[in-house]
Amino acid sequence: MRGILFTGGGAPDPALAARLYQGYRYVVAADSGLLACERAGIMPDLIVGDMDSIPNLESLSRYSADRVRVWPRDKDYTDTELALGALKDQGVDEVILVGGGGGRIDHFLALRALFDRPYCPALWIGDESVCVAVGTGTPSSSSRIEGLSPDNPVSVFAAGNAPHRATGSGFHWDISALAWDSGEYSLSNRADAGSVSITVTEGRFFLVFPLAQGIAITRTR
Repeated sequence: MRGILFTGGGAPDPALAARLYQGYRYVVAADSGLLACERAGIMPDLIVGDMDSIPNLESLSRYSADRVRVWPRDKDYTDTELALGALKDQGVDEVILVGGGGGRIDHFLALRALFDRPYCPALWIGDESVCVAVGTGTPSSSSRIEGLSPDNPVSVFAAGNAPHRATGSGFHWDISALAWDSGEYSLSNRADAGSVSITVTEGRFFLVFPLAQGIAITRTR
């Protein structure tokens, strides 16, 4: 089952990201992620968090009490972690994370750390970029990205537990020989023919590329 997690921070243009939302079954908004959720024309099934970033708390009155879970500000988990846990409880196995762009570096690193966990987002749509997770613990072992411009930067990073091994095609620079477990990565690679593919045999990886019209993502288990 596919679900969406809207979080705070910079969010994508709904017109650009709408195609990537297709097929969702359950939606959770984490705190001010509610604003981006509503801008996208989606009514969340659940709103969670301490609500300290929602400018007008009266907006919550549009939702029934069973769809709003207010947490204290001093808590053990971030609002995004709470929302991710709620999606897991609903049996969602493919999470689309939306938002989290800009803002504080520590908040960005906290979101990045989610990709090292056994249950992690499969897709992260920020304000300007898309991140696709492939490999262990994700819905796919390979992924193909089409509709890229040859000038678009496409970066590849290892995530989760070692060892890491992957092969790619369509990249300007070969990614198969990189020493991922020594901290190497492929930054600002390119898709010379407008598409790239990655197949993961060990570990987890994520690809980062610009959000644009015409982007198509195909996953294979």
